[in-house]
Parts: sequence; structure tokens; C-alpha cells
Amino acid sequence: MIELRCDIEAAYVNAAPLAIALERLQECRLYAQQPLRQPILDLGCGDGIFAQSLFAQPVDLGIDLDPMEIERSRQSGAYKRLEKCPGSAIPMPDKSFPTIISNSVLEHIPDLLPVLREARRLLTDDGFFLLTVPSEMFERYSLICRLLEGAGLAAWSLKYRAWYNRFWAHHHAYPRETWLALFQQAGLEAAEVKGYGPPFLCTLCDALVPLALPAFLSKRLLGGWIAFPALRRLYAPLLARFVRWTLSPRSDNFQSGLLFFKLKRSAAE
Repeated sequence: MIELRCDIEAAYVNAAPLAIALERLQECRLYAQQPLRQPILDLGCGDGIFAQSLFAQPVDLGIDLDPMEIERSRQSGAYKRLEKCPGSAIPMPDKSFPTIISNSVLEHIPDLLPVLREARRLLTDDGFFLLTVPSEMFERYSLICRLLEGAGLAAWSLKYRAWYNRFWAHHHAYPRETWLALFQQAGLEAAEVKGYGPPFLCTLCDALVPLALPAFLSKRLLGGWIAFPALRRLYAPLLARFVRWTLSPRSDNFQSGLLFFKLKRSAAE
């Protein structure tokens, strides 16, 4: 089992804007509850912040199609090995990994089925593919969409939802049953499904995005979310306390904006 960090919240708020950290830390908690056997494949590793914040040891392999993100991951030290390749053609033998993770990645891939089939090829017979994706409610919980729906402007709300998904390059945002049917086509079945991302948290993260604009500029121009890390460290403990309070357990009676799936090879395949 890979070792987890004991300071996950502090690590994430030090490295990323609050709008991102709040969502990712919900996911860190879900992954931390799972048996994470090595070797591990991170399918769509991005800049490496997720793995760097969650794990106390380097992940065995991270893959991404973006060369700039691969370089950021390399600098993070979060991976033993990195490969620039599509998720549908990973240069590893069959059944190489007992654990594959893919965090908020699959929704951005237009042609998803070949990637899912590749994940199945790489998964051991007793392995698990752990992933997070948006549900059909995710864009409905955005701040402007909720305001439009609250004002009775249903037609404008639909237009905004379509724009929202285009802006964030969300090609897939489905109810859990639709996701499960898609996984089944790839020879994968669910061992566990959990909803997370209640309306309050999805709306809060969306409302915080404008405050993250300097961080987006910093990443584009400087290669990292935080332009002044020393300054960030001064008030990061306050942000971590806010995050812990915000993520404290509340009612489970909500339609999830986000979904966590624990998949395994289908017995029928």
C-alpha cells in the first residue's frame, strides 16, 4: 500500500487556489478510504499537485498528453516515471496495475471508450480503477445557473449550462446510471459508487473561481498556481481551517454534483 500524507489539507491549500482545493480535497478523502496497492497508474496526472498532496511516496507512473503538465509533474517529484501519451495507448504490458486512478480527467476526453478499454487492459484481475467524474447536476449547481433557475429563467439556464460545459471542456457529465452503462461497454463494472459534491460545496467552489483568476494567470505565465509561495504559507493555516470546517459532514440527502467510482474487470468479460 502506498503511504498517505498526514497534512493533506495544508499541502493542497499551499499549492492551489481555494476553488480547486475544496473540490480536490473531497476527492482526497475518498481515495484515502481505499486500498491503494502498488504499482499505481495515474491516468491524466496533470501538474502532479493531486498526487503530491495526497501521497507521501511517489506514484509509480503518471501519464498525460500535455507536455507542459508532464514537466510540472516532473518538477513536483510526485512520480517515479512519467509518460507523455494518450490514455488510449499507454506503453505498458497487460495487467500491469492493481490500482489505476483518474481524478477529474475522463469528462475532458471526447472519445472516452478507447481510454476505458485501455484502463481495463492494464488492470490486474483483482485490481480497481478509481475515478471521479461530474454528474448531470454539476453545472446546475454553478452559481449563475442556480440564480437563473431561481428566477424562473429555465431557457436561459439551459443555455448557460451548455456554455458552462463548453468553457470547462466537459464532454461527459451524466447520471450515475449512464456512467455505469458506459463503463460496462468497456468491460468494467462498479464495486462501489459514492456521490459527493453537495449543492452548497459545488456552488461555493464555482463562486470562488473569480478569486482564482490571479492563480490561473500565474500558472500560465509562471508555471505554478501560487505566484508568491512564501506569502501563501503565512495564511495557508487559516485556509486549511476554513477547508476543514467547510468539508465537515453535513446531510447526505442531496443529489450529487460529482461521482466517485470504484471499478473492476467485468466478470462477464
